[in-house]
Parts: sequence; structure tokens; C-alpha cells
Amino acid sequence: MTTLKYIRPLFRFLNCSSTLTSQRFIHIERRKDHVRLIDKHDTMDFHYIWLRHNCPAIGKSIHPKTGERVVDCAEIPSNIEPEQVEFVDSEKKLKITWSKDHTSSFDLSYLLANAYGKNRIEAKKPQGKVDDIEIVYNKDQYDAYIRSCSERLKKFGLVIVRKRSLDTEEIIKDFLPCGASVVETHFGRIEDLRTDNTTNEHTDQLGYTDAAINLHTDQPFIADPPGMQLLQCIRRADTGGANTLVNAAHAAVYLREIDPNAYYLLTTVPIHFHRKQKQFTSLHVGPIIQTEGDEIKQIRHSYFTLAPFNFPFWLTTAYYDAYRKYASILYDPQCQYRVTLNSGDFVMYDNFKMLHARDSFTGPRHLRGIYFRQTDVWKKLAKFDKEK
Repeated sequence: MTTLKYIRPLFRFLNCSSTLTSQRFIHIERRKDHVRLIDKHDTMDFHYIWLRHNCPAIGKSIHPKTGERVVDCAEIPSNIEPEQVEFVDSEKKLKITWSKDHTSSFDLSYLLANAYGKNRIEAKKPQGKVDDIEIVYNKDQYDAYIRSCSERLKKFGLVIVRKRSLDTEEIIKDFLPCGASVVETHFGRIEDLRTDNTTNEHTDQLGYTDAAINLHTDQPFIADPPGMQLLQCIRRADTGGANTLVNAAHAAVYLREIDPNAYYLLTTVPIHFHRKQKQFTSLHVGPIIQTEGDEIKQIRHSYFTLAPFNFPFWLTTAYYDAYRKYASILYDPQCQYRVTLNSGDFVMYDNFKMLHARDSFTGPRHLRGIYFRQTDVWKKLAKFDKEK
């Protein structure tokens, strides 16, 4: 299975041997639930509850005779906040005032040795701005067009190209190196997504109707889904039919920031993606969010191919809650790209990273769907990157 090597995890836990030293001036930023120590090149973040739990104050937190901790972290409120936070640079100490009779004083050397949030890049809610991912094709600047596609696919996970052409094979050549071919599925080589389809097999599924389809990835029910998908508009609908896309990998990183428990369930609990059609069936078992270390490797998300959850009773409602929390990010309009494709336009996106959807529609709407291997696409695009 292809790994999204270009996706960088938004949290990096570095080795404790930092360039942040006692010779540099330290200043602080007080945040809602943590404090950030900053020097010229590095940052360290510490939660207030961690600081209170590890307070070195004799008598308040440490027994004066044994040197043992006398405070159980279960007794500390999870939303604890100090009255005052300051870094005394002359002493190289972080001083936390919890109340008028309790102050914690941490040596910088202690914080360096125990830092768990070094140089952390804060995860933010995804922002779906169509202007970021939209380009207009210019046949006189073909190389620039390909490079623009590459840049947007790498940075945002998708690109929308306006006024390319109706020649599907010509567009396919834009993204395939010599000798490579598109990925065929049980539908065939190219999907004609229209209600009067006569060209594909196994059309008893939502894509060949005029119904709305909510956010999903394609082919999550097979072991090795295609990594890229292109949707080309041949004819737009009379009414409706707009497409919505969202970067589900970025949303997953944001979920990890705001609800680690939900993230943990969605990355560790396997579920059954089961495609059942009249003459085709396929099953894959795995988590919605597949990770490799801190990297998000692939998102599988398809509400219409989910088999019934078969969890222990105590886990079932917790999993539904986690699923809903993730969905609350994915379905937030500010996180989504919302576009209407006209004849000759196409959208190409990372099927391991993006979810896509469409509105219901009327009229003879006709889109073509083509799948690619990620390795093929990046091989082709890399050639143009080198020719800048």
C-alpha cells in the first residue's frame, strides 16, 4: 500500500538534546491549558496539570523527609490554571504561582530533561478555500500547468482545473508516466457517472443515481485502494450536483489535538468495510484512520459500506461518540471545499487523504471517474518539478 510520504505529522517529539540552553534568553506565552517557553529557535510546551503534578515544592508537593511526592494527580483538577506564570531569566527558573501560599519553581535543566512538547507545531482546524486549489488551464503554458497541479496536490491534497478539455485520454496523459496505466476497478477502466449509464459494470450503487452522496473515500473495501482519483465533468447538472471535498488527514490531526481519546479509538479499533452488490462483494477490515508512527498513512471512510459494528457492549457508544466527533470536523463548512464543475473542468485528489461528496441533482449530469496509483502520478509530476 502506498504511503503518503509527503504528509508530515503536525506533532514532532524531538530528542531531549535541544539547542535551547541556559545561555539564551527565554520568554513565555501563557496559553489556555499550557505554557510555552520560547527562545530564538526552539519552543517547549508544558500543561498546567503536568506542572502541578510535578511541582518540586517541599511540603506542598514533596515530603520534607523522604523526598517522595505527596500529591496524587487524581486530586488535581484537569482544568487547573495558575494565578501567575513567569520565567526568571537570571535564575533560569520557571515560576508558577498557584495561590498566595503555593509557588512552584522549576529549573530550566529539569524542564529540558523532561520536555514532552518540544518544537510542537499546533494543529489547526482545516480551512477550505477554493482559491487555494483552483487553476485555469492554459495550453501555451503546459509545464506551468503541471507544476501548479503538483504544488496543490502536495500542499492541499487536491487541485481543480478549469477549462482543460473533454478529451479524457488527453487528461490521463497529464498524470501518467510512459508505460503506466490507470487503475481498473470492478466498474471498469473509466467510470461514466450518469443515471443512464451503459458503459460500466456493477452500476447498482449510489454513484450512478441522482441521489446525494455524503463524504467518503473510494474503494475502502479492498486491500489496496487506488491512491488518486480524477473526476472530469462532461456535462453539468441542470440543478444541483455540486461537489464537496475535505482534507480528512488534516482533520484527523486536529482531532488528535482536541480529543485524543476519539483519535485513539478511530486509529486502533478495526471495523468492517463491506461492499455488497448484486454481482460483486468485497470486505476489508481495518481502522478508519490508519497510522504509521505519528504519520497518518491513509483514511478509509465510507458510511454506505460500513457493516454493522460488532464491538463489546462497553465500547459501542464510545466508538459512536468518537465517530461523531471526527464527523463534526469533516462536516464543518469552513473545513470544506465546495465546487461546481462545468463541462471541461476536472478535480483531482488524493484518495488516501481527501473525502468527497456530491449534492443531489436533476438533469443528465455526466462525470467521468479515473483512478491512478500515487507512485505513477508522483513519478510523472516529479519530472516537471525538476524542470523549473
